[in-house]
Amino acid sequence: MLNFKMIFFSILIDALPFILISVIVSSFLYNFISETLIQKMLPANKIYSILLACFLGAIFPICDCGMVPIVKKLIQKGVPAYSAIAFMLAAPIMNPLTIFSTFYAFNSWEIALVRVTTALFVAYNAAWIISKSFKQTVLKNALTISQHDSSCCCHMHTVLPTTLIGKVLVFVYDASNEFFEMGRFLVLGSFLSTIAQLCIPHATLLNIGHNPFFSVIVMILFAFLISVCSSADAFIAASFISSFSTEALIAFTVFGPMIDIKNTLMLLHTFRTKFVVFLITIVFILTFLGSYIMTNLF
Repeated sequence: MLNFKMIFFSILIDALPFILISVIVSSFLYNFISETLIQKMLPANKIYSILLACFLGAIFPICDCGMVPIVKKLIQKGVPAYSAIAFMLAAPIMNPLTIFSTFYAFNSWEIALVRVTTALFVAYNAAWIISKSFKQTVLKNALTISQHDSSCCCHMHTVLPTTLIGKVLVFVYDASNEFFEMGRFLVLGSFLSTIAQLCIPHATLLNIGHNPFFSVIVMILFAFLISVCSSADAFIAASFISSFSTEALIAFTVFGPMIDIKNTLMLLHTFRTKFVVFLITIVFILTFLGSYIMTNLF
């Protein structure tokens, strides 16, 4: 129970500040940034739009723990789903802090470069496949959201005028609602991640570590289950450097920040189930392929 409490609260406390920051940013985008401005900032060309989204993480360093609320608001503001998803997948790894922590953990700029290029490979191709596969909205309850925005059925949105003070109050209201909405899934995800860390024997992982095929799959699944923040997962990966292949370690550091238990629950709450299953499957396959391609390329 002592180990459970330590692991559970360490995951929760690490993630909560990022959730708080993300809901503040997402609420600000929703209430103060117009659709017209966002549309003007985005390139019309799909390729350029996806590439820009992939590299935005270097400018807006956001942890993976708080990406879903921001992506949801971006899509509601008219950003194409494929560009928003590219941003969600790439940003946590393009974060300068994540890049530096990778170098520090492995004492190798080469590993940091392979991690970044693999992440870009996965994010770009996943976004491109999504752009071809999903033409309609991917958000859950999109009709309800649209009606809410147009008719202002919410009491706060109905009563408050479109003045600066009114917008600030709506901003606080939306941010607090989003925080508690996403927070419950964070708590559940942290609980499941703690169970996984306590129940999966490290000896079992080490026995599979030298298999060139299964080691990558095992580390991808391990990254999904333990749900470590993107700025700290490199240190866990480095602890397996003598037991697992480089491809497996890269897969661990790429898949985890993109898809883990915490953000899967948030994704299922925000997006259509079919889309979430498709996204996880595509990211899994691309991470598996990308880890081999980029490791051997560099």
